[in-house]
Amino acid sequence: MSSIPGNLARWLGKTVPADPVQRVGPELRAQVRRLEIRARQAMEAGMAGRYRSAFKGRGLEFDEVREYRSGDDVRTIDWNVTARTGELHVKRYHEERDLTVLLLVDLSASTRFGSGVMTVHDLIAEASSLFALAASKQDRIGAVLFDDRIRSLIPPRSGWRHGLRVVREVLGAAPGGRGTAVEEAVNAAGRLLHRRGVVILMVDRTCSLPRRMLAALAGRHDVVVVRVGDPLLTRGVESGVIPVADVEKGRRWIAGRTRGTREKIVMPGVDVVDLSTDQDYLPAVQALFDRRERRRAG
Repeated sequence: MSSIPGNLARWLGKTVPADPVQRVGPELRAQVRRLEIRARQAMEAGMAGRYRSAFKGRGLEFDEVREYRSGDDVRTIDWNVTARTGELHVKRYHEERDLTVLLLVDLSASTRFGSGVMTVHDLIAEASSLFALAASKQDRIGAVLFDDRIRSLIPPRSGWRHGLRVVREVLGAAPGGRGTAVEEAVNAAGRLLHRRGVVILMVDRTCSLPRRMLAALAGRHDVVVVRVGDPLLTRGVESGVIPVADVEKGRRWIAGRTRGTREKIVMPGVDVVDLSTDQDYLPAVQALFDRRERRRAG
C-alpha cells in the first residue's frame, strides 16, 4: 500500500459510497435509464462483439485434453497423452478474457461548455457509459474521476450492476475544479493496474495531453484517448464573434472563425478518437473497434 499515493489509498478498502442516483433523485435515474437503453441498443447492433474483438484478453488458457474427434485441428493433438493411451487426444483451449478496463474521466470545469443541446461533460458521460457497460458484460470495469485532483476512485469489478454504478457515478458528478489533473490520473492508472489492462482516457479536447506519460503507459497496457470537443471551439463561427468565459482559468475571450484547430494527435501505441458534441459518437467508437480489430488481424 505504501506505493499508492495518499489521495488514492484513502479510496481503497472503503465502503461503497452512497448511490448518486439515490442522492440526486428521479432526473438522474431517468438519465441512467436512457443511457442504459441506448447502450443495450448499441450492444444488440453488434457493438458488444466489436468490443470483444477490439480488446482481446491475455491469450488462450488451457482447458482440457479429450479424445480426438473428426474435424479437430491436427495441430492441437497432444502427442504425450496420445503416446501414453494409444488413442489420439487433443488439447482444448478457451480465450482468457480476464481484462481490467479503467476509465479516466475528466470532470474539470471546462467540460461544462456546450454551444448546442449537449455539453462536453454530457458527451464524456455518455461515451464513458457505453464503454463501461460494454466492458461490464465480461470484463472488470473501474474508473478514476478527476478535475484538478483525483476526485474519486471506483475499484474495478465485473458485472452489469457494477457497470451501472460506474455510469451513475459519472453522471452524478458535477464538473468543477480550477484545472485538469490528467497527469495525476494517468499515474494512478499505472499504479492501479498490476497486469495488462485497458486504459480509456475521456478528456476535454482543450486539455493538454502528457504524451510521454501516455506513450510509456501504452508500453504496458492498451491505451485509448477519447478527446471530446465542441464545434464552437474547434471550428469557430462562420460570421461574427461570441464572448466565451474560461471557468477554469478565470478569463474571458472572443470566439470567432478559427482555422487549423483540428490538431491531429499521434502517440506511439495509443489510439486517439475525436468526438464532437454536434455529432453522434457511436460511429466514431465503432470505427475505433473496427480499426483495432483489423490491426490485430493483420
